[in-house]
Amino acid sequence: MFVTWDGPQVSYLEGLFLPIFVHLQTYGLQFHVLQFTWADPKGLSRVRSACERAGIPYRSISLWRRPVGFGSLIGVLIGGRLIQKLLRSWAIDVVMPRSTLPALATLCALRTQTFPVVFDADGLPLDERVDFAGASPSGLVYRLLRDVEAEMVRISNVVLARSSKAAEILLARAGAGTAPDKFKIVRNGRDPENFAPVTAAERSFTRRELGFDDSTPVLVYAGSLGDQYCINEMLVLFAAVKRRRADSKLLILSGSPEIACAALASKKSLADATSILSVSSDDVPRYLACADLGLSLRRRSFSMEAVAPIKVGEYLLCGLPVIASKGIGDTNVLSSEIAFLLEKMDGTALERAAEWFCTTVIPVRATFVDHCRSVGLKYFSLDACKASYLSAFDRLRD
Repeated sequence: MFVTWDGPQVSYLEGLFLPIFVHLQTYGLQFHVLQFTWADPKGLSRVRSACERAGIPYRSISLWRRPVGFGSLIGVLIGGRLIQKLLRSWAIDVVMPRSTLPALATLCALRTQTFPVVFDADGLPLDERVDFAGASPSGLVYRLLRDVEAEMVRISNVVLARSSKAAEILLARAGAGTAPDKFKIVRNGRDPENFAPVTAAERSFTRRELGFDDSTPVLVYAGSLGDQYCINEMLVLFAAVKRRRADSKLLILSGSPEIACAALASKKSLADATSILSVSSDDVPRYLACADLGLSLRRRSFSMEAVAPIKVGEYLLCGLPVIASKGIGDTNVLSSEIAFLLEKMDGTALERAAEWFCTTVIPVRATFVDHCRSVGLKYFSLDACKASYLSAFDRLRD
């Protein structure tokens, strides 16, 4: 039983985890989902329908958002009781909490029993709040939830981490006696049938829909927006590209379009060359595949060493070279043949990245497609992540 905690603005369950679970079901694994969420009825219906199409039983717990702390506490207490009930009624063999608050609910549910647990640590979410949301590392909530994180690592049979650095940090925090071999590094796999290069005719069709010419250099960004996602640096990079290729365009695909609009409000020339869309997850691949370059800028910090940006795999599977921040998770698979990795994001570094795109990528754009695709298939496809998940569950069988 996968236990997750998701806001209505994200679609990790439908877009990331359900395809992985469906893929793993062919190997004898059956998944059920319990989701804590504050989505509205329309959002809940969308998720429930996605689970039904995947053949995965689904339950949800609606969370109060005001006050946030009290609503989260009530959700955890209710969730703990529901987890106990579902373990019996669904005949669950393994519980799999994703991140800290589902881990707390799971600990509440299992306080009087021993039960097989796979903990999906999902990066270092508590430290992300310190790095980007103003949380205090000495605050009571942070310290309590750090204890929850460490206890869940200790009691789990398997811990899933998104980078080697994340595994090292979680192991150190759990303390002596925690077995290093319980950690498994898993990647965020995408379906290569959906995320794939398109034909010239399909590429032209999508570009005409956006008002772009076939020869126009197009940069694309897909995902969340905010300070840690470096929207201002992204626009500086785009401006550097436009100085070299005045016809260049920027396509932003995000569920938070207002952030992009605010960043562009005082930059009319860039705003006129930027298209900002909120599209369904089903439509994302064709928009990516019509572009020439994927952007994955992220502000470097302690917590960012533990993440694995989903968008990098999506770009590569669609045949797009990437400009990305170095030191964000395990970036060692991104060679200079397919990516430009930024050590810093000052003006000089962004100018060099723009020069790489305009002089190295654009003149021979078609030659990048196959190589990017092959790297995407090797490291970021469903088949690539399948092996790591199966290895984790094989430990339970052992």
